[in-house]
Amino acid sequence: MLRKILESNLGPMTDTEFEEALDLATTDIVVNRIAFDKRTSLNEVVEITERCFISLSRGKVA
Repeated sequence: MLRKILESNLGPMTDTEFEEALDLATTDIVVNRIAFDKRTSLNEVVEITERCFISLSRGKVA
C-alpha cells in the first residue's frame, strides 16, 4: 500500500530503492518521533519516506 502511494507521487522505483528509502524513513521516525512520544500518521509517513527517497536519489549520480 505504501509503495503504491509513493510510486503514484514519485514514479516507479526499484525494490532496492524502496527498501533503502523505507529503512531511512524508519530510522528517522524512530529517532525523531518515537523518542519524543509523538504519533506518526500515514500522511506523515508518506511525506517522510518521499523526502528520504528524494535525498537518496540525489546521492546517486550516473
